[in-house]
Amino acid sequence: MSTVIQFLESMGKNAALGDMTQEQYIAAVKALGVDDVAKHALLNRDPATLGNSLGGRTKMMMMLVPAEDDDQGEGKDKEKDNDDDQKKEEISIN
Repeated sequence: MSTVIQFLESMGKNAALGDMTQEQYIAAVKALGVDDVAKHALLNRDPATLGNSLGGRTKMMMMLVPAEDDDQGEGKDKEKDNDDDQKKEEISIN
Protein backbone atom coordinates (compact mmCIF):
# COMPACT_ATOMS: atom_id res chain seq x y z
CA MET A 1 0.00 0.00 0.00
CA SER A 2 1.20 3.49 -0.78
CA THR A 3 2.73 5.53 2.04
CA VAL A 4 0.32 8.37 1.25
CA ILE A 5 -2.69 6.05 1.42
CA GLN A 6 -1.47 4.61 4.73
CA PHE A 7 -1.05 8.14 6.09
CA LEU A 8 -4.56 9.16 5.02
CA GLU A 9 -6.00 5.91 6.40
CA SER A 10 -4.32 6.44 9.77
CA MET A 11 -5.68 10.00 9.89
CA GLY A 12 -9.16 8.69 9.20
CA LYS A 13 -8.94 5.96 11.84
CA ASN A 14 -7.47 8.06 14.62
CA ALA A 15 -9.49 11.12 15.60
CA ALA A 16 -6.53 12.54 17.52
CA LEU A 17 -4.56 12.84 14.28
CA GLY A 18 -7.31 15.02 12.85
CA ASP A 19 -6.77 17.45 15.72
CA MET A 20 -3.09 18.07 14.86
CA THR A 21 -1.86 21.62 14.74
CA GLN A 22 -0.69 22.95 11.38
CA GLU A 23 2.95 22.56 12.45
CA GLN A 24 2.39 18.94 13.52
CA TYR A 25 0.65 18.18 10.23
CA ILE A 26 3.49 19.71 8.21
CA ALA A 27 6.06 17.71 10.19
CA ALA A 28 4.06 14.48 9.68
CA VAL A 29 3.80 15.05 5.92
CA LYS A 30 7.50 15.86 5.59
CA ALA A 31 8.37 12.72 7.56
CA LEU A 32 6.55 10.54 5.01
CA GLY A 33 9.37 10.78 2.49
CA VAL A 34 7.04 10.97 -0.52
CA ASP A 35 7.72 12.77 -3.81
CA ASP A 36 7.38 16.54 -4.03
CA VAL A 37 4.06 16.50 -5.92
CA ALA A 38 2.35 14.32 -3.32
CA LYS A 39 3.95 16.30 -0.48
CA HIS A 40 2.72 19.63 -1.85
CA ALA A 41 -0.73 18.18 -2.53
CA LEU A 42 -0.97 16.94 1.07
CA LEU A 43 0.31 20.21 2.49
CA ASN A 44 -2.13 22.22 0.37
CA ARG A 45 -4.90 19.69 1.06
CA ASP A 46 -5.49 19.36 -2.67
CA PRO A 47 -7.32 16.08 -3.37
CA ALA A 48 -7.31 16.46 -7.18
CA THR A 49 -3.54 16.86 -7.41
CA LEU A 50 -3.01 14.09 -4.86
CA GLY A 51 -5.28 11.75 -6.82
CA ASN A 52 -3.44 12.51 -10.04
CA SER A 53 -0.04 11.91 -8.44
CA LEU A 54 -1.23 8.53 -7.18
CA GLY A 55 -2.74 7.57 -10.54
CA GLY A 56 -6.31 7.78 -9.30
CA ARG A 57 -9.35 7.98 -11.52
CA THR A 58 -11.09 11.27 -12.07
CA LYS A 59 -14.46 9.63 -12.68
CA MET A 60 -15.98 6.51 -11.24
CA MET A 61 -19.27 4.81 -12.08
CA MET A 62 -21.48 2.54 -10.10
CA MET A 63 -24.36 0.49 -11.43
CA LEU A 64 -27.00 -1.44 -9.57
CA VAL A 65 -28.72 -4.21 -11.46
CA PRO A 66 -31.85 -5.37 -9.68
CA ALA A 67 -32.53 -9.06 -9.37
CA GLU A 68 -35.47 -10.58 -11.19
CA ASP A 69 -38.85 -9.95 -9.68
CA ASP A 70 -39.65 -12.56 -6.99
CA ASP A 71 -43.26 -12.84 -8.14
CA GLN A 72 -42.19 -14.12 -11.53
CA GLY A 73 -40.02 -16.84 -10.05
CA GLU A 74 -42.71 -17.97 -7.59
CA GLY A 75 -45.34 -18.22 -10.30
CA LYS A 76 -43.17 -20.48 -12.42
CA ASP A 77 -42.48 -22.75 -9.46
CA LYS A 78 -46.18 -23.00 -8.60
CA GLU A 79 -47.07 -23.91 -12.18
CA LYS A 80 -44.38 -26.59 -12.19
CA ASP A 81 -45.67 -28.01 -8.90
CA ASN A 82 -49.22 -28.10 -10.28
CA ASP A 83 -48.01 -29.92 -13.40
CA ASP A 84 -46.18 -32.49 -11.24
CA ASP A 85 -49.32 -33.04 -9.12
CA GLN A 86 -51.44 -33.56 -12.24
CA LYS A 87 -48.96 -36.10 -13.61
CA LYS A 88 -49.04 -38.02 -10.33
CA GLU A 89 -52.85 -38.11 -10.42
CA GLU A 90 -52.84 -39.38 -14.02
CA ILE A 91 -50.40 -42.12 -13.10
CA SER A 92 -52.43 -43.27 -10.11
CA ILE A 93 -55.68 -43.29 -12.10
CA ASN A 94 -54.22 -45.50 -14.83
